[in-house]
Amino acid sequence: MWDATGIKRRYGTGLTRYEKKGDLMQRFVLVGLAAISVAITSGVCSGLVRAQAPSTAGLWLDHDGKAAIEIARCDRFMCGKIVWLKEPNDKDGKAWHDILNADQAKRTTPICGLPVIGDLKRQTNGEWTEGWIYDPEQGKRFNVEISLKDEKTLTIFAFDKDRALNEIFAWTRLADNAPRCK
Repeated sequence: MWDATGIKRRYGTGLTRYEKKGDLMQRFVLVGLAAISVAITSGVCSGLVRAQAPSTAGLWLDHDGKAAIEIARCDRFMCGKIVWLKEPNDKDGKAWHDILNADQAKRTTPICGLPVIGDLKRQTNGEWTEGWIYDPEQGKRFNVEISLKDEKTLTIFAFDKDRALNEIFAWTRLADNAPRCK
């Protein structure tokens, strides 16, 4: 109960306490601000942790250093395309094309910009599976699973339908500002 002087008498642990109305309101405001501050800080910190987690998305140099592949999200999937070639032109100085593709209509497609990874689905363990990878040097498509070995190394597991023939490659992460096809 508030008395005429603006002081409230409270009974707690058997002791008598006196507080001014303004002090009580100030305490409520400070407690509220502290709670909001903790909530914001927790949200920001957890967001920073998520943002810093390594990702399969990015620019990767293939296992033999001949091409750079940019891997990115495509809707719910992960996909990749060639964005740089060590030797972008053939002996006549013309840009390489997908001349070994089984589909004759695609044989005039330039290698630079060619989609070579698709339909990868994220699994709970962080791996991407159930996708395909295309090798323009063979003109063949294989099943693929990819996972991060560490933040700078991507493991590529390519295999045929029954996994009888398979290969494992290690790709190296490149800086985002690495050269691109023109």
